[in-house]
Amino acid sequence: MKPAAHCPKIAVIGAGWAGLSAAARLAGRADVSLFEAGKQAGGRARMLAGSQAGFSFLDNGQHIMIGAYHGVFALMKLIGMREQDAFLRLPLQWHLADGLQFQAASLPAPLHIAFGLLKARNLRFGEKIRLINDMHALQQYHASPLPDISTAEWLRERNVSRKLTGNFWQPLVWGALNTPLEHAGLRTLCNVLQDGVWAGKAGSDYLLPKQDLGGIIAEPALKFLNAHGANVHLETRAARLANLPDGRVAVNGQAFDAAVLAVAPYHAAALMPSETPDVVLSAFDAIRYHAITTVYLRYAETVHLPAPLTGLAEGTAQWFIHRGALGLPANETAAVISVSDLIGRLKPEEWAARVHADLKTLCPYLGEPLAARVITEQRATAAATVARTLPDLSWLHRRRVYPAGDYLHPRYPSTLEAAVQSGLSAADVCYTDCCGGKHAF
Repeated sequence: MKPAAHCPKIAVIGAGWAGLSAAARLAGRADVSLFEAGKQAGGRARMLAGSQAGFSFLDNGQHIMIGAYHGVFALMKLIGMREQDAFLRLPLQWHLADGLQFQAASLPAPLHIAFGLLKARNLRFGEKIRLINDMHALQQYHASPLPDISTAEWLRERNVSRKLTGNFWQPLVWGALNTPLEHAGLRTLCNVLQDGVWAGKAGSDYLLPKQDLGGIIAEPALKFLNAHGANVHLETRAARLANLPDGRVAVNGQAFDAAVLAVAPYHAAALMPSETPDVVLSAFDAIRYHAITTVYLRYAETVHLPAPLTGLAEGTAQWFIHRGALGLPANETAAVISVSDLIGRLKPEEWAARVHADLKTLCPYLGEPLAARVITEQRATAAATVARTLPDLSWLHRRRVYPAGDYLHPRYPSTLEAAVQSGLSAADVCYTDCCGGKHAF
């Protein structure tokens, strides 16, 4: 289905989840050309190409989503991907094998969390009440005009115990924000909780991928784009953008009415027009990052984990995913280490050995792994720091260049949901500006 002849001609640069979202939103309304430097779409959430070492599949990182990812679900619906084919949906279950364990109750939010905590294991009654009170205090802080502070500072002000910090707050912040407690912005954490566990019971559900991320988003999105007349250019690196005398944007020798720049911030500056002010470029250069390491292990024996998502309060591995519970081979597991840069730059065999040792504490019968694959994204997410400021995009918008990416979300940390929402928003602003003729050159 080709767009009408009078539709704007828009380039989307980058085929990660932000770029795919922007292109899909524009498809049918605009003449879309998608440029991706890599061989495959998906960005930092894609299936690894090449040898799978006998695994069912390997993504370039194990992702865990929640029921509050409304932008992701909207994108999936648009491109024809059903949730039940993509994910295993589970009620919130917090299972640290060596610590706090609770499951959300079958009650409306926020009672589902409060009553779940009252039945929690491995906490004394007073500790349960304290955790519930701290959660209530955090809701009050969110509703207040108080300035942003670090999560660590708030925990100190509340005199939160080391046990509750290690069993709940630290795993929560590391998993949601991928930022150390001393730097993690409390406002951003509140936003995640407000739109997730505090908003409704379904918003706190876990969604664990049952297939590779390429099959969930990238492949159906490309199929959707092709069906709607978009021009998809994989293995095509975009050169620096340039504004033409009539105000249009030149991309690889072609003239477009606008361009959505959906690449990582450390690539974005090199693609911006040469006259881009230093203050804009420096804002992108100032963004800091944290790593995430995923360790995939395959064994001769079945891996028996106590919960589909099993964590450790003490250990290198923070969360293990029980692949058998997802309908995948039960002798495989994936381990996630957020803010892995805090540990250091270990060799792959060192990561694998540490995670295997952690897993042996849960499954002592396991022999040595038959295969291991370690993936570390050194710049997996932008740091969700205190009072973080986003780059001012107004100059770029006046040149009809519209950056998109998880790092640009005004409320959320760098997540797949943030990437999708940013892509959809950039597409809408871009399309409105093109059709409304807001910019004069």
